[in-house]
Amino acid sequence: MLSKEAVKAKKKYSKLGTVIKLLVVDPKKIKMWKVKLQRLNFNLIGKINPKSDGAHKEELTLGGIRTWKITTPNSDPEKILLYYHGGAYQVGSPEGYYPMLTHLARETGFTIYIPDYRLAPEHYYPAQVEDGVKTFEALINDLGYSPGQIAFGGDSAGGNMSLVTLLKLKSEGKSLPSAVFCISPWADPAATGDSYNDEMCSKDLLLGPIFTKMWSDFNLDGFAGYFVQDEDLDSENPYICPIKGDYTNSPPIMVQVGAHELLLSDSRTLKNVFERDGVTYEYKEWDELWHVFQLEAEMPETIESFKMFGSFLNKYIGVPV
Repeated sequence: MLSKEAVKAKKKYSKLGTVIKLLVVDPKKIKMWKVKLQRLNFNLIGKINPKSDGAHKEELTLGGIRTWKITTPNSDPEKILLYYHGGAYQVGSPEGYYPMLTHLARETGFTIYIPDYRLAPEHYYPAQVEDGVKTFEALINDLGYSPGQIAFGGDSAGGNMSLVTLLKLKSEGKSLPSAVFCISPWADPAATGDSYNDEMCSKDLLLGPIFTKMWSDFNLDGFAGYFVQDEDLDSENPYICPIKGDYTNSPPIMVQVGAHELLLSDSRTLKNVFERDGVTYEYKEWDELWHVFQLEAEMPETIESFKMFGSFLNKYIGVPV
């Protein structure tokens, strides 16, 4: 049964989905004024949410990428979360995610770094996976952390970025983070899963209106064309669609997803892939909840979600707890 806070938030996000639908652009006919308006709207929605008491932010550069370091009074300086924000690789920023991540820092006890990685359409694939690798290696080479102190996290497109960065590092024989977690990961941008349907559109408060418009107005199957150019679009490429990756010898991975979202099959497919590849993993589906509900950081469900991430991360981080 949903909390009263979640019931109230569902009404808000239902209205928000309608607004977002109006700003959706055809990837074949990009209108930059609409993209910029999307970014302003996304950041405003995030920024107005309440922050955790005593939170602090510091701006720095990681691998040439503007990054915010976020801490709360209980953040351990030796436990590092490299968090990649969501936003379909088109929107999102440290500013917009700051309130949510102050609560995540408090509940996990981690110090969080969130990079302002390159976005499409100004920067198409593989810019994002390149930035993922650069920021991780900068934490090690420039700030002196060990890989065992670092975990990856991310929501939606940021979940995609966490997974593809892991796969890229693994394929190149480089050091890996100690753990990875994903919130509603966008692991199947080609939209091949069985949850991409009209019934789920009617349940998904945020993504439902967007996909309805993409299917009806733009004749698109999925959202991949927004960050991958046509000549590079390959549904078998694991650095685009991480459900196609080989996760053998990966660190532990945790996935949480809402049961009322179009990306549900992305997570279920990942779960099967992890089992195939012998990955240590934890998995949670949240009944009746929508895509990245954790943006509502003070909901009881979100607090429980963050505590679960904290418990997971603290099992595997390379620092005594």
